[in-house]
Amino acid sequence: MRVFIAVPLPANVRRRIAELIADLKSAGAAVKWVEEENLHVTLKFFGEVAEGKAGELGNWLASRVGGTGGFEIKLAGMGTFPAGKHPRVVWVGVDQGKERMAELARSLDEPEFVPHVTIGRIKDKGVIRLKSVADLGVAPVTAVQLIKSKLTPKGPVYEILREVKL
Repeated sequence: MRVFIAVPLPANVRRRIAELIADLKSAGAAVKWVEEENLHVTLKFFGEVAEGKAGELGNWLASRVGGTGGFEIKLAGMGTFPAGKHPRVVWVGVDQGKERMAELARSLDEPEFVPHVTIGRIKDKGVIRLKSVADLGVAPVTAVQLIKSKLTPKGPVYEILREVKL
């Protein structure tokens, strides 16, 4: 099964990002946009792991970040990975609270973490026009989730395997 660790976003912030995505869709770029209910900040992607390993990963997650204390992030700005001529991912950035997010990721063995919300995956080498986005809302970071991702023709389906309170 495919597994990752993420910070969930509240409905009001997901809605604002979905409105931005709807606006970007109108430009017609060849991008697979992320569905509103699937928007989150990925802290660590494990990829394929054995079914029986989920409990172990959940315990590991709890031992690393459980009870460390919550904080807030402000989402603003847009960009692409990699930056330059042939980007593959469109993202919304974490403006305020990014140092705390980076600390959280480092505690999960992710030293090169760049806090962001993936909003789309670029399908070809076409041009994507980014918008200047000053404020997409403030999100409380009070928990992290271990999530199973099942890929389907309609997009990924997520199942929360464990939630750990910060």
